[in-house]
Amino acid sequence: MKELLRRLFLHPFLAFEIILASFFINVLSLASPIFVIQVLNRYVGYGFDGTLVTLTVGMLIAGVMSHGFTTVRIRLASAVNVQSDRELASSVLNTLTRARLGVLGRIPPARIHELMGGVQTVQGGYDASVICSVLDMPFFLLFVGAVFFLSPLLALITLLAVICTLFAGWLSMKRGKGLVDRMRGETVNHRSHISSAIEGADTVRAFGGSGYLSRIWSEQVTNIQQIKRNMTRNGARSQAVLQSLSMLLRVMVYALGAREVVAGTLTMGGLIGVSILSGKALGIASSFMKSRSMIERASDMMKSLREFMNLPLESSQGTTLSGYKGDIEFKDLGFAYPGSTGPLFEGLDLKVSPGDFVVITGPNGSGKTTLVRLMLGLLDPGRGQVFAGGVDLRQIASSWWRAQVIYFPQEPTFLNATIKENICLNCPEMDTERLNKIVDASGLRRYLDTSAKGLDERIVNGGSELAVGIRRRLALARALAVQGAVAVLDEPMEGLDLEGRKVVSALIQGLVKADRTIFMVTQDMGAIERADVVIDLTPKPRPGILYPNEKPEADGNAGKKGEPEAESPDKSGNARLKEGDHD
Repeated sequence: MKELLRRLFLHPFLAFEIILASFFINVLSLASPIFVIQVLNRYVGYGFDGTLVTLTVGMLIAGVMSHGFTTVRIRLASAVNVQSDRELASSVLNTLTRARLGVLGRIPPARIHELMGGVQTVQGGYDASVICSVLDMPFFLLFVGAVFFLSPLLALITLLAVICTLFAGWLSMKRGKGLVDRMRGETVNHRSHISSAIEGADTVRAFGGSGYLSRIWSEQVTNIQQIKRNMTRNGARSQAVLQSLSMLLRVMVYALGAREVVAGTLTMGGLIGVSILSGKALGIASSFMKSRSMIERASDMMKSLREFMNLPLESSQGTTLSGYKGDIEFKDLGFAYPGSTGPLFEGLDLKVSPGDFVVITGPNGSGKTTLVRLMLGLLDPGRGQVFAGGVDLRQIASSWWRAQVIYFPQEPTFLNATIKENICLNCPEMDTERLNKIVDASGLRRYLDTSAKGLDERIVNGGSELAVGIRRRLALARALAVQGAVAVLDEPMEGLDLEGRKVVSALIQGLVKADRTIFMVTQDMGAIERADVVIDLTPKPRPGILYPNEKPEADGNAGKKGEPEAESPDKSGNARLKEGDHD
């Protein structure tokens, strides 16, 4: 309720107009019972047609005015939520795109999907009809007061019926809340298994996963159906109570009202009018409780969304470095995933000079990709610091830093957008000439030539339906769109054919000639032998640091490091660094 009132009074004048319209609508609602009372008491009693015409015209005018005020109120109430709904949707998207991955990654994807859909739940819980229903609630006293004017006893009965309706609605809402929470949990689990079945369609078929999925599916569907039945029963029980209260109110009104008519303290027209007025008061209460239930669900979802929006975000502001050349330093760097028994690595100390060629190696699961993500600022160090240009990465503007890194991930993913839009994510102003050069350099031209729409071909399902080699080439094109001082290549040869390896070799050679700082994740011995520095994540917990090109001198001190060269595929298809001229 607080959120609804907050939204309403963000626009004080608009709120005043809506409240004023609600006042006139409810006052004009008195026209109907007054019309009935006057027709039965005055026209039926005296038979003067002029009275009937006057009453009928007055009633029609009141009906037209009520319709006009109702239409205006709905339009005004709809305008209340426009700004708040936009701000909420924008804030949720901002969190989704800027939340620190170390925290966001702990939330199940199915739960994130639910939260994204929760924006519509919030919007529905505070829409125009709900606002109008809430603002109508205080006016039930107007109708109870009108009944009191005609019969204090019947007014008391009406008031008791309204109180019972509110109490019954409250009990139903409490029971329903627990069921909704259970349904939400089951739905998240169900969606999670559906997503795994869709994404792992090959696995389901190739390894006979249908039996497992059928068992899980059956259990979840049974649980969901049971919860739905309980929700249906709860709703039906609540509806039955409201109908019973309405019937009981009518019975009591007519039973006691008839006695008053016989006693002469209430006219027949008054009795019919009391029936209409008491029904209106009870209808307002019933409508309010339905809206209150919607507000409760929206409030619960709003609480979840606020928790989501309170996740720590990557800084949108920070330092930018002019003339950055590509130097990076790791100082006592360490990282451990939550729930792990120990650090993935720790105590990494290394200074990388501009133009250095650094190889990151180690067995599967040793932390190679994690180190890459730490360099990109996608994860925060558990301990220590990463410096770029002598400044802690956490103090640097993340958008500026990402524009300095040519990033070629091992397992690329894409947005559901066109190929061109995916390539130009970090530089939407790229001209056609440069875009075509990137397409040619990444080896993507042949694929685009066979595609019906070329660069305007739309990627679906994050690119999962594309062949591995095409995904890698597209990721390479996206990386080349960034003209940064640092290149991070995570297993660059993986998933590529001979032609693709040649393309990547040419890329590395170009980066070397351009004096870019290169970090390459690879197991290739040729690359390791030609690297300036090797970060070996095999030793635990402190990584090993090797300088393959250091030559021993007479005094035992290290000599100059050799310069890296581009990888090129040998006859066996394995990448090797070949001897050649160095710039």
